[in-house]
Parts: sequence; C-alpha cells; structure tokens
Amino acid sequence: MKLILFLDERGGMLFNRRRQSQDRKAREYILSMTADKRLLMNPYSAKQFKEGGDITVTEAPQKDAEAEDFVLIENLPVSFSGVDEVVLFLWNALYPSDVSFDTKSLVREGFSLHKSEEFAGYSHEKITVEFYRR
Repeated sequence: MKLILFLDERGGMLFNRRRQSQDRKAREYILSMTADKRLLMNPYSAKQFKEGGDITVTEAPQKDAEAEDFVLIENLPVSFSGVDEVVLFLWNALYPSDVSFDTKSLVREGFSLHKSEEFAGYSHEKITVEFYRR
C-alpha cells in the first residue's frame, strides 16, 4: 500500500480538526499518479476530490486497502502496517497546526527517499513531492 500525506515544513497536517491547506494542482497530480490504481480516502478527504478519479470512500481507508492501493490520509492516525511507499506532498510553507506527522518516523520504519520533484501549484508557488520506499 502507498500512503499519501500533505505536510507543511514542520510536518503539520491539521489545525483545529481542519486541513491546513489544499491545492487544485496537487489533486490533479494525485489523480494522475493513481489513474490505473485504486485510491482510498475517508469522506472528509473525498469532499475536495469532486473532479473524479477511481476513488473509494471509506471510514477506514488503510484497513480497507489492498497491497497495490493508494491511501490518502489527512485527518486519521497514520499506520505503517502494510505500507511499502509513502508519498509526501510538502506545502513549502508554515501553517498553524495542532496535529503533525513525524517525518523522522519514516527512517525509523525503514523508509528511504527514492525520488523528489517539484511543481507549481494553483495556490502554492511550489509544492514538493517526496517518494519514500522500504
């Protein structure tokens, strides 16, 4: 399974139970990246993906995912069980956050950076995408 996370420069994910930010071009990138695979997410995340794609909406996306699936996590706890790749979308900005993801946990869990690329977002000047593999 491949996890997809959105983070700010300090690993921030949420503030007051809401996503810090979103970007139309980041959603397009995800839909393109997952075009031939299943993409799972919870109803909270699905609200921003109105433009389509093969999206499976479930309350427990990681639990319901199979080995080749992608899982977008925004407001749920992250588990590395069954995960072989993590894709980080980095906002390259600092936002207020009260829920964070410890990026150092990737190394502790045996992941290493496989590739990194940047693109111009719609509302973000630069978005970095990092691909980590076990």
